[in-house]
Amino acid sequence: MLKNGMVKRVSFYLLGTVIMAFGISMAVRADIGVAPGSTISYATSKLTPLTIGQCSSLFYVFCMLLQLAMTRKPTLKLLFQFPMAYIFGLLIDTFYALLEFQPPGFLHRLALLLAALAVFSLGIRIMVGADILLPPADGLAQTLGKKFGWPMSKGKLAFDIIITVVTAILTLIAADDLFLVVGVGTVICAIGTGPLIGLFTKLFPFFDTAKCSPRTARD
Repeated sequence: MLKNGMVKRVSFYLLGTVIMAFGISMAVRADIGVAPGSTISYATSKLTPLTIGQCSSLFYVFCMLLQLAMTRKPTLKLLFQFPMAYIFGLLIDTFYALLEFQPPGFLHRLALLLAALAVFSLGIRIMVGADILLPPADGLAQTLGKKFGWPMSKGKLAFDIIITVVTAILTLIAADDLFLVVGVGTVICAIGTGPLIGLFTKLFPFFDTAKCSPRTARD
């Protein structure tokens, strides 16, 4: 049986996953640009018959395959992300269907985007506190940083820039629209996610369940 510490960690990881998926769905409904890590999934959903959740699942699987190619170490944690990618996509589609409304104006969309940013950042903070594994896109950013000897922050910045540029080029070629999914919301999310995660880390130390787990004590 799982020890109490691990039960807490898994519970908080799943909670963070649900909250993060809800935040992404809110940002998509705001329709003024999504976080850099979600741009390629959102663009693909607009250019194909696939849903945003299905595209997110496929993108996360792609991120995991790249991690495997770069590390050549198929750890249990990494393999666990494959079924989680499918579940995460289902959650996004479920929340997107439930949030079936269109904000009437830019200020309303901006307000929804800011709320989405807070929810999304809180979800990441809870997942990081569980210390089980990072979201696939963030895991790839971390792997990229390690590959080139960069800190996590630099690897994340490089990943966000690359994926945003690729998305912009893709939408320009496929839809003749450079700003189909990249907008002011993308800039806000890129700037605001890190500070909000830091703020939530200070406000909610309770989510750092790994600190008191037997597993962490051995590491």
